[in-house]
Amino acid sequence: MLTIKEISEKFNISKSTLYGWEKERTEIFHYLQHASSNYEQLRDLTILLDKYSKEIQPSFTYQEIEFLLELNFAFSNFEDIENIATKYSHEIIKEIKLKSEFVMPIYGKLEKLNLIEKYIFINRYKGIKTKIHKNKDEDKIGLIKHYFKPFLKL
Repeated sequence: MLTIKEISEKFNISKSTLYGWEKERTEIFHYLQHASSNYEQLRDLTILLDKYSKEIQPSFTYQEIEFLLELNFAFSNFEDIENIATKYSHEIIKEIKLKSEFVMPIYGKLEKLNLIEKYIFINRYKGIKTKIHKNKDEDKIGLIKHYFKPFLKL
């Protein structure tokens, strides 16, 4: 837990402001007091997830990942992550008649992911989604292979 002096130096906030926040804005003050431990915990979780991602059994093809990226998934809460297969089924309703042999196995693969794998998948999905439209097609291939490496069968 950081002291007022440490918070002041770290975040360049005057001590008088911090003393005021300690009484009037307790949630902000508490957050700043624990900023270092929050950062360290987040760093540890990120390292853990990164190491876990190396243990994932790849099951998706490049074309399947590319197809998923063309869909407009919105993930706003934890339930969305848990229910990725259901969200997928809602997104592919129009595609089922035309491409059922291609789109239906993807549902099964999404459903088989455990919760941690789903979380990693969604994080990578969100991360690449913002970058993919800004890049050329050649870069798109590299981005997909980089972001989804743990999930891709090569």
